[in-house]
Parts: sequence; C-alpha cells; structure tokens
Amino acid sequence: MTDVPLTSEEKILALATKRAIQAAGGVDVCARETGLSTSQLSRCNSPNHRDSLTIRDAHTIEAIGESGQPHILRALARLLNCVVVPMPEATVDVACIASGTMELTGELGDFAQQVRGALSDGEITPGEAVLGIEHLDDLDQASAALRLKLRSIADTKRN
Repeated sequence: MTDVPLTSEEKILALATKRAIQAAGGVDVCARETGLSTSQLSRCNSPNHRDSLTIRDAHTIEAIGESGQPHILRALARLLNCVVVPMPEATVDVACIASGTMELTGELGDFAQQVRGALSDGEITPGEAVLGIEHLDDLDQASAALRLKLRSIADTKRN
C-alpha cells in the first residue's frame, strides 16, 4: 500500500522528530529509552511515512536530548500558533539583559539574512518560507525570553 503524501504540517512534525532523535543520540538510544523499534522511530522521523510518536514517547526523547531544545514541542506549538519559551534564569541582572538583547539581535540578523537570500531571485520558495518561519520562531522565543527577564526586574522593583 502506498502512503498518501504527508501535509506540510505533518512534514514539519517529522522533521522536528528527526531533530529530537538526533539530539538525543540517535535511533538506537531512543529505541532503548522508549521501547520502540529503530524502524518505527525511523518511520516517525521520515517525511514519507505517516507514523508519529505518542506524546509520552516524544517527551521521553525530548528529555534525553543533549541540546536542551524541545524540537517536537516547539514544532507542535508553532502549528498551533503558539511559541514555547523556556523559563528564564533564576538571576536577572544587567549582563543577563545584555546577553538576551544580543541573542534577539542575532536571531533578527539570521532572519534578515535568510530573507535577503530568498529574495535574491525574486521569489520565495515553499522551502525558503518554512526556513523563514523557523527563524521567526527563534526570534519570537528570544523576544519572549527577554520580555520575561525584563518583567522579572519590573516585578522586583514593584514589591
């Protein structure tokens, strides 16, 4: 039986699953931790197969990931028009605000460079659009994290 092609949203989740599995150390590590077979995990991260992880398995894989990035959660949140932002550091000071501002500036620069490159031939391909959305998601996250840090300072001054 031939699989029906995945929608763009399903492909986004498959790519996020692939990134999470890579960050966790590969399919062998994830198979040991989840109890799923390596072939099942390979199908879950393929843009050519409809298989996907359960929420429990996604959580397990994200938890063992070395990057600290919740790839699957962020992809799902984007599809739901949400942004996932990690909790800010416990201490917030001038250096923390400066580093947050630099991170936000860097993300904006990455997005601007990607758009400039995409527009060089006069049109944006679907693949370039997906990459642009990923850059914007990173920008949203950096902005939201900086906002939380500033809000923490503002709340401290009010008390």
